[in-house]
Amino acid sequence: MLFSGSPVSLVAGLALCLLGSCGTVPPPAGQAAAELQGNTLASADVLLKKARRHTTSQEVAAVYQMRAAEIAWSALDTDGGDIKDVRQLDKTQRHALRIIAAATEGVAVNFIGSKYQPEKQFSHAGYSYRVSAAIAPRPGVYPFARLESAQPAREVKRTLCRNWHVEEGVGAPFSPVWKRPEDPQVQRFVSSRSYLEPITGVLEFGGPAKPGAPRRASLTGYDPTAVSRVNLGRTGYPLAADFTAPIVAQTADIKEFKIALTGLVHPGALDSKLMLLEPYDPGRIPLLLVHGLNSHPRMWRDVINDLRADPKLRGRYQFMIFYYPTGWPITYSSMRLREELAAFEDHFNHPKKMVLVGHSMGGLLSRMQVISPGRKLWDGRFGKDADKLDTKLPSDHLTKRMALFSANPDIGRQIYICTPHRGSGLADLSLTSWFVKILSLPTTITSALIDIPSNLVSQGTLNSVSGLSPSNPLYKELDQIPIQTPHHSIIGDRGRGDTPHSSDGVVPYWSSRLSTAESEKIVPDSHGAYDDPQAILELRRILLLNAGITN
Repeated sequence: MLFSGSPVSLVAGLALCLLGSCGTVPPPAGQAAAELQGNTLASADVLLKKARRHTTSQEVAAVYQMRAAEIAWSALDTDGGDIKDVRQLDKTQRHALRIIAAATEGVAVNFIGSKYQPEKQFSHAGYSYRVSAAIAPRPGVYPFARLESAQPAREVKRTLCRNWHVEEGVGAPFSPVWKRPEDPQVQRFVSSRSYLEPITGVLEFGGPAKPGAPRRASLTGYDPTAVSRVNLGRTGYPLAADFTAPIVAQTADIKEFKIALTGLVHPGALDSKLMLLEPYDPGRIPLLLVHGLNSHPRMWRDVINDLRADPKLRGRYQFMIFYYPTGWPITYSSMRLREELAAFEDHFNHPKKMVLVGHSMGGLLSRMQVISPGRKLWDGRFGKDADKLDTKLPSDHLTKRMALFSANPDIGRQIYICTPHRGSGLADLSLTSWFVKILSLPTTITSALIDIPSNLVSQGTLNSVSGLSPSNPLYKELDQIPIQTPHHSIIGDRGRGDTPHSSDGVVPYWSSRLSTAESEKIVPDSHGAYDDPQAILELRRILLLNAGITN
């Protein structure tokens, strides 16, 4: 029978069906009680389907979902032991885990964003569940209160990233939209899109309910980069995870080319920013990725995706990115990175020693964080007028901040990818020379030039593109200044195997190599070798070495 109850309710129900609303109104209590009494996994599947139809009552939908999860829970081993791999479970238990995951997806929406409450009770047709989501936040464990919304990870279209990293286990992986932190000092290091952190929701039941009392359960959000195993009852299980979905969902609509070109041609329109990709964890090693010329931090998506999902690296590194308009002069961009790092380290009380990874011009910015040039850059730039200018200009003048600085002691290692340590001849090509004429500098830079004699500076040679010319005296000076931290090189040869006469198509080997590097890896790729599979494997090797982990 489709409906039960009085003739009036039957007529009303038929009318709703005719109007196209059948299934959206909660069934009468008698019918719901009969449906909820089922105790097989097949009946739990039916309950989940019916829950999706109860669009007019989230409470009724939640009761159906919780009842389905409760049935599935009884089919699991929760009395003790340790399950290494859920694929080794029998068919019934694997089915039960899928039901609980689907129920978790539905119940979790009641605790996200403005709907959040530490605890909620869902009751209907004689069934009642009290669900607690008031988990004390700590690294690796987060309440759903910290989310604006959360899309089931399985719904995210598999695109954009080369690899898709998932783990089978218990719980429901989500692609969340995180709330931005309330502390304005922390907000400085979080983008408007907030974090790209994955989260897995786990629904767990307490003991049997006392007569007349609701069945108790808890909903916990886990960071799968930090937590790989959880308990269901007293039995340990691997945690389900989707590491890639948040990266794709949060960045798929970014107009990378437009932002990159704007930052190159009109660098005054945008500003630099150091950004955390996940909530700050003092136990992790900061890993900062710095992009190159005419680019944007989204270029690192495959690198972040592959490294963050690696079982040996998970939870050990704090992924961060630095964006800067690449039309800025190299020394100005380096100064902005230096000041952002100082603010970050000051606020977070000097975290663990950082690793910087720089691609192309980003490698130059990174290198200038770990040198103490004294007056070499200043004297090299201004020659016989250096002393006079030093006396004339105040200590906080932009020109001094760009040239007079010391190595950052909080940086412990650097990795240079296709970096033009001695410039690139492409900057001297006639077409490039024409192109640099249309590049503009922000007023913060041009106004500072007023204090510099015109014979000592030319705006046409200050932008980043012309600054990459091998004739730029900066490179001769950098060669004389020791790099004060362990460093490594990853260099492309376009697959030609002709090193030391090789080039990545933009930077020749003679410019990208460093005799002081602890290691040098040649990969068969072009200037975009930062996401070459061999380059990512080399990054992994170095990061394991840095963390003291045997590969």
